[in-house]
Amino acid sequence: MIDSRLLSGLRRRFPARSAEGGTAPLLPGRQVVSALWVSDGAAPEGLWQKLHREHGAGSGLWPLLLDPKSGGDGPHLDGQDLGLAPGEPAPHGHDPAALLRGWWERAVLWCPTGDPQERAELLETLEPFGAAWPGLAPAVEHAASSLPDPEDCADALARQLLRSRPGLRIGLVRADGGAQALAACGWNGTNGHGDSGALAAVLRSWQERFGARLVQAGPDSLYLSVAAPPTGLREALLVAAEHAAFCPGNLFQSEEGLTGYAGELVDEGCWSFWWD
Repeated sequence: MIDSRLLSGLRRRFPARSAEGGTAPLLPGRQVVSALWVSDGAAPEGLWQKLHREHGAGSGLWPLLLDPKSGGDGPHLDGQDLGLAPGEPAPHGHDPAALLRGWWERAVLWCPTGDPQERAELLETLEPFGAAWPGLAPAVEHAASSLPDPEDCADALARQLLRSRPGLRIGLVRADGGAQALAACGWNGTNGHGDSGALAAVLRSWQERFGARLVQAGPDSLYLSVAAPPTGLREALLVAAEHAAFCPGNLFQSEEGLTGYAGELVDEGCWSFWWD
């Protein structure tokens, strides 16, 4: 389905061959799903930042770095190449606290064999919380003068990601921000862990509490910049519990359990998630 508002927004903000003036020139590309335009080729360094600033100036188009599936390297990507399923629910109406608690209880505390020893080892991995969901982490408090600009942090992460993965595409989504963009394009890379509307509700909560911004989406991964990460282990433990509920694989890739994973989050300005 063609989204006329997406196309008119592209034409208005990025007229053909607009290499001069206040707008960023747009690469050749096409509409992949209703609310998403994707470039045919790799994103040049600096374009994401320009498009990001255009969003702040009122374009209504949120930029995403997109990492296609293996084999989706040609110019004619489709939704499956990008892990998209159009028509997923919007983030409205979801309670992030209830979602994270439910995911914690369903996925993190799930013991497939029912073996008591395996259950005990799982609970040990979740120390200091064990089976008890600890609740949402509070917003990290910083002196106003020391808090980085979340948009500058997003620009810096985009630069870093493009330097490490020069083949990433540029996507533009008609959305108010990164959380809404995830729901609008129907991202579904969690292998059934949660739909895009539910995930977007959690991202929106992280935007508000930690200055997080969605920068890159792959078919099974997300990368967020974080302007106000936890500054000590006590705060990081609660954030780590949210991450474990949101993406259990993050926790189980850490050999030192929740406490070890929490230590990696202290002062960390990039949160990455990968679902297998």
